[in-house]
Amino acid sequence: MEYFRNPANIAMLQKMESYGVNMIQTEEDKPVQVSEDAPLFGKTILFTGTLSKMDRKVAQEMAEKAGAKVLSGVSSQLNILIAGEKAGSKLKKAQELGTVEVWDEDQFLRLF
Repeated sequence: MEYFRNPANIAMLQKMESYGVNMIQTEEDKPVQVSEDAPLFGKTILFTGTLSKMDRKVAQEMAEKAGAKVLSGVSSQLNILIAGEKAGSKLKKAQELGTVEVWDEDQFLRLF
């Protein structure tokens, strides 16, 4: 709290706000709260290729609400890769790792 008592810090925050930085947390900013019995709780997931039944952002939000953390790239931390049409190098890399479950879009949707 000492930070907010310093006039220079207050001035900096006011300047940021004047530039349009939202200083109030919105519902969208809050982390998704999921229960431990959610179907993807504790899993990491990545979408690659073209999804034909839903928008990628919608799919990522569904995965997060089901307990998964959405990753941006293939790594040893990845648990599940959802491979849409024309999945390329990410699919190949996941298969090479040998530890990643590869699902198609329908398999993902069956969770819901």
